Amino acid sequence: MQHSLDPNEAQFAKLSSLPLDTPLAVLNLFAFKDVAAYQPGDPEYGTPAAEISGQEAFARYGETAGRIIHELGGRIAFNAAADQVLIGPEDPDWHVAAIMYFPSRGAFLEMMANPDFQQASRHRKAAMKNHHMIHLNGEAFKD
Repeated sequence: MQHSLDPNEAQFAKLSSLPLDTPLAVLNLFAFKDVAAYQPGDPEYGTPAAEISGQEAFARYGETAGRIIHELGGRIAFNAAADQVLIGPEDPDWHVAAIMYFPSRGAFLEMMANPDFQQASRHRKAAMKNHHMIHLNGEAFKD
């Protein structure tokens, strides 16, 4: 199973080519590292602040990402711990499934370009063993 933490060039190009005004929901499957792995250049690298679990690092990311999602008119529509993989490869064993709703693809792209979001993403990258993100039709999640 391929492990990745960022979209590849083709995936990002496809996202950017779709209508920007359509609602978007994002299904995230998260698998956390036991211990966060901050990288050289991260302010936490080599400090006691880096000696945390992947879930704790992800919570740091979530504080900023959640605020930005709400500022853009979006919301966390669903968030729950995963119990098991019933159908499909058991590795990775997902820890959390979450759905975020954005009023438009443009809002999602605005979040990704936000400097605060980009800075906070180091926590997500330190936290994740694996992350799959699947874009869904957001019409089903509109208020």
